[in-house]
Amino acid sequence: MKKSILKLAGVSFVMSLAFTSCELLDCKTCVPVSVTNGVETRGPGVLTCGDELAEKESKYETYGNTTSYYDCD
Repeated sequence: MKKSILKLAGVSFVMSLAFTSCELLDCKTCVPVSVTNGVETRGPGVLTCGDELAEKESKYETYGNTTSYYDCD
């Protein structure tokens, strides 16, 4: 009886970890982009999920003649 309770607790714990993974959230690959005087420079893409994704998708900044944003697909 005690072993089956421990097994159930262990399986429940593992499943709770699995359901909080990035696969179940809205995830995209975000690439930082900078445009200076019409010349576009792109950085490496990074898998981004959840609140961090929403933040990057809404981020758009201009300093002088340089505009920076994230291109998330």
